[in-house]
Amino acid sequence: MDDTDATVPVPDIPAAATRNRAIADQQRGSVASVLQSSWADLYKAEMPRLVRYLMKCFGDYGMRDSADAAHHAFVELFANWDTVRSPRAWLRTVAFRQMLRQDASAEYPLDVLRREPAAVPASARLELGEETQAVLDGLRQLPLAQRQVLALMYDQFSYSEIAQIMSISQAAVRKNAERARRRMSELLGITHSRADAGTSARP
Repeated sequence: MDDTDATVPVPDIPAAATRNRAIADQQRGSVASVLQSSWADLYKAEMPRLVRYLMKCFGDYGMRDSADAAHHAFVELFANWDTVRSPRAWLRTVAFRQMLRQDASAEYPLDVLRREPAAVPASARLELGEETQAVLDGLRQLPLAQRQVLALMYDQFSYSEIAQIMSISQAAVRKNAERARRRMSELLGITHSRADAGTSARP
């Protein structure tokens, strides 16, 4: 018999490939669903805090700018979720840098920011409304690095975490913290122990 006449069963490769693709798509869909859910939970918890952090650093005149920068950071986080180990710290680094870029951009003139209302989460507005004007005025008189250190300490980051976020040494963090506390004490007329109470950071 001629070998060419032999009937050779051919496996149903297309059907198998289709099943494999369907399984892979389902698995990817499940992973994407978990990722989106995790991201959404973090957004709800951290978006107001991130906006407040930026406003402490840059002043309440930049409310719209703060909300824009915070949202930008969350969008970037979603795109880089698999590579980010510390989302809370990463968000503050990216949002702070975005805020600097926005302040330097012609699209965000500071006089316009002072006039336009911001799309800031209600919880962010609530907490800022409860803070005394004296504290906010005092923060504005500090150098930016000192404001950033105090804002991060307020958010319960350790000295080592703050050093990583700001790309400076822990010694520089401690020095900025000490100077900021001392200056805020002078501005607010309070003792060092009271000034330290709300802005303590872990080593």
